[in-house]
Amino acid sequence: FFLRAGRLRCGQGLGPSCCAMASSSGGAAATAAAAAARPGAQLAQTPDGLTLGEDFPYVCEVCLGPNPYVRMLKMPNSRECKISGRPYTAFRWKPGSEARYKETIVAAEVAIAKNVCQVCLMDMEYNLPVAVRDQLTGAGKGGERGVGGVQMPGSDVNKEFYWENQRQSLAAGTLQGYQELNAGGGAASVGANFEKLAALSRNNSHTPYYDRNLPKLCSFWARQTCNRVANGSCPYRPCCGVFRFPELASTQPELLSTLVRKLHAEGALGCMRDTSDEMEEIREALRDSQRGSRNEAIRNRYHGTEGDKLAAKYLDKAQSMAALTPPEDQGVVALWVGGLTADITQQDLRDAFYAYGEIAAVRMKPERRCALIEYTLRKSAEEAATALHRRLAIKGARLKLWWAKSQQAADNADARKYVSQAYGAPVPPPGEVAAFGAAGGASLYPSMNPSAMGARPDAR
Repeated sequence: FFLRAGRLRCGQGLGPSCCAMASSSGGAAATAAAAAARPGAQLAQTPDGLTLGEDFPYVCEVCLGPNPYVRMLKMPNSRECKISGRPYTAFRWKPGSEARYKETIVAAEVAIAKNVCQVCLMDMEYNLPVAVRDQLTGAGKGGERGVGGVQMPGSDVNKEFYWENQRQSLAAGTLQGYQELNAGGGAASVGANFEKLAALSRNNSHTPYYDRNLPKLCSFWARQTCNRVANGSCPYRPCCGVFRFPELASTQPELLSTLVRKLHAEGALGCMRDTSDEMEEIREALRDSQRGSRNEAIRNRYHGTEGDKLAAKYLDKAQSMAALTPPEDQGVVALWVGGLTADITQQDLRDAFYAYGEIAAVRMKPERRCALIEYTLRKSAEEAATALHRRLAIKGARLKLWWAKSQQAADNADARKYVSQAYGAPVPPPGEVAAFGAAGGASLYPSMNPSAMGARPDAR
């Protein structure tokens, strides 16, 4: 079959394995994700009568890639699910010209039980690891519960029975989507941590994180034994010419910049032959990032256990997020908004802030791409700061929000500027008086002009 822009039509001469052409910009995956994210939603309403899991995978937009038309290879009952251990229909495709081939690693019913992508196992709504989502939403420890808060099985017999029922429900169209747990104050936790979820979520970014689709790292290159790098036939990084390394981006940015600079200057072959201590440190860091069991990493990511290193980084970042605390000066009733684009008008700012109280004035500074929103009441400014901090977006642009400076701080800044100007001005030669307000001199008040009203003996 071919699925083009959400419309199904038969294909001729495809052989035993059929292919699918899917739209990643709001097609079958987006519809299925929206259905599964709603509590109690039915997953039977897949586009054009397709069966989710058998005719189309349950994947996220990042794994589908930037191309709106993707050709997929369907392999019925050809893989074993890494979680349930049952055979399932796998899909394989290439999400972009510089990307590697991607393949589903868990069954559709297993992915829906946690509302995660079948390929990357990231949450479909927030594009975050399961451990981060469960902790910030108050859904309890990952791995304990699945669809609707049901306790997930532990023994092999119970696993077989549980996942078989899930598969039959998915085929019959009665399988419920993932539901957030309300036990233990889960709803309150979502409201309290929504700011952190919105800030960490990669679904809110303008450009999806397609580095997840990069070719795999060449382990032979890291061990200086790759034989295909010389003739350019190695399909892995960096032998293939792709010099992006997300393995080092967050942990060792200095090594990353050094490696990228060397690769552009000497090439992949020259860097592989480089035996300096600096390159050996870089290769050791890359080898460390590839150590460990892949199957164990998949189970840790799906169940949200402590072994997920990526989730630990996200949780550390969430704990270090600073809250927008109001200033001690109660006279500050204005908020600073930064990152304005040319198409954002004063009325757009009023529409975004008026719901929290009466606005006294909106002062825009286009040359600095910022604006000041001044409220009549301090309470209104505090409510707007709490509600919109890290979540303010106007016309698709993510804006920065902060409290405006107090009048005392502004006066101190003006005083420091005046002192630096007054004492930094060049001293005139003896017998001469610098012209008041001349270039290079300080701008003083008339009463402070030493050449006025006989302040100097030689003044006329």
